[in-house]
Amino acid sequence: MADRSDHLLRIDPTGMVHPVGRIASQQLRAREGSWRFMPSARDYVVLRREIDDPPVLKLAGEIRTPGGVSDVVSLIAQSSLSGECVVIDEDGTRSLFFDHGLLAGVLTTVPSERLGETLYRFGVITRDQVDEAVKLSQQSGRRLGEAAVELEFVSAEELYPMMTRQAEEVFYASMQVGNGMFYFFDRYDEAEMLHRHNLNTAGLLMEGARRMDELTYFRAKIPNETYIPVVTAKAGREVPEELATVYAEVDGKRPIAEIGRRVGLLEFEVTQAIYQLMNGGFVSVKAARPQGAEALVEAFNPALEEIHRACDAADKGREIRDALGRFATGGGVYDPLFLMAGPAPNGTFKSDRVAKNLVALAGDDPDSWLLGLMHEYVGFGMFHAGSLLTREQESQLVKSVTELLKPVRPESK
Repeated sequence: MADRSDHLLRIDPTGMVHPVGRIASQQLRAREGSWRFMPSARDYVVLRREIDDPPVLKLAGEIRTPGGVSDVVSLIAQSSLSGECVVIDEDGTRSLFFDHGLLAGVLTTVPSERLGETLYRFGVITRDQVDEAVKLSQQSGRRLGEAAVELEFVSAEELYPMMTRQAEEVFYASMQVGNGMFYFFDRYDEAEMLHRHNLNTAGLLMEGARRMDELTYFRAKIPNETYIPVVTAKAGREVPEELATVYAEVDGKRPIAEIGRRVGLLEFEVTQAIYQLMNGGFVSVKAARPQGAEALVEAFNPALEEIHRACDAADKGREIRDALGRFATGGGVYDPLFLMAGPAPNGTFKSDRVAKNLVALAGDDPDSWLLGLMHEYVGFGMFHAGSLLTREQESQLVKSVTELLKPVRPESK
C-alpha cells in the first residue's frame, strides 16, 4: 500500500501546483491538458477536463468501510438512474454501467477479475489456453472471449453465462471496497461496455450483503483460497448431498482455488461449502506449504527477524548473531548455502541468492532438503535465544515464532 506522502501536492502562494509525492507526480503527468476549476467546498479542489459536452458528475465521495458504496448503488437502483459508477481503490478501477437502475455492464482493470481469469477460475479453460487466447486477442484486436471461441477453447453457449458471472463478481468486488473513492456520472460510453446485461441491481445488492456477512465468519477459519482442506470424517459418515461434489475433490493436497476450478465454483461458493464441511466435522484446513526455494526462505525470514528482534530488545543481539554464525560454520553445508545471501543485520537471508546456491548443493528433492536445514537453523536460534532471555521473554518468543512458522510446519505422518 502506498504511503500517504506519495499522494501529496503543494499549491504555492502564486497558485502553482507542485507534486510532492511519487504517485501525485505520476497522476498529474497522466492528465496533461487543459482543466477547468470547478466551485469546490473548503478543503477540497475539483477540476474537470476542458472538453465539449463532458459527462455530469452527479455523485462522488470517499469510501471508508467495506460496503460503503452500497448505499450509492441502492440509490441508483431505486431512482432508476442511468450512468457510470466508477469505484477506485489500490487494486484498480471498476466501472459499473447502469441503465434505468439495472446493471447493464462492467469494466475492470483488476487482473484477477478479467474475463480470462474468470474462465480459468471456473475451470472452463486452462492457464495455457488463457495465455494463448490473450496472445491472439492482442494480435488480432478481437476481444478475449471471441479469441477463445475462435480457438475452440470454449463455445459461445459456454461463454455467455461466464460473462454474466464475471459482471456479477466485479459488482460484488466493488461493494466490498473498504478504502477508496467513487464517482457517478450521468452517462457512459457504450463502446466501453464489452457486453450488455440487464441484471437486477437490488438482487445483486442483497447477495453482495449476504456474501460480506458470511465472509466475516468464513475468514476466521479459512483465511484465503490457498488453504488446503483435509478429510477428517470417520468412515461411514454420510456427507450432505449438496456438499458431496466439493467433498469428493478434497484430497489433502488441492487448495480451495483448485477445487473450485475442478467443480466450476468461484472462491466464495467453494469457501462456503468447505466452511459447511468443517462445521459438520468432515474436513479441516491447513495453510498451503510454500513451494520453491525462494518462497521457503521468505517463509522462514519473519521467524529469524523475530528471534533477532527479541534478543536485541534484551541487549543480547551480539550473542545470538555470534552463536548462529558458529552454528552455520560448524554445520558445513550452511556456509555454501548462505554464500552472499546474508544474514542481514535483522537475521534474514536473500531468498533469490539462497535459491541459486541451492542448485549446486541439493539432490533430487531440494525443497525438502532446504526445509530441513532451515528448521534446524531456526531451531538452534530458538534454543540459544532461550538461554539469553528471561522465561517470560522466551515464552513470548516461542509463541510468536510458532505462529510465524505455521506455513512450513512439518506435517504429521
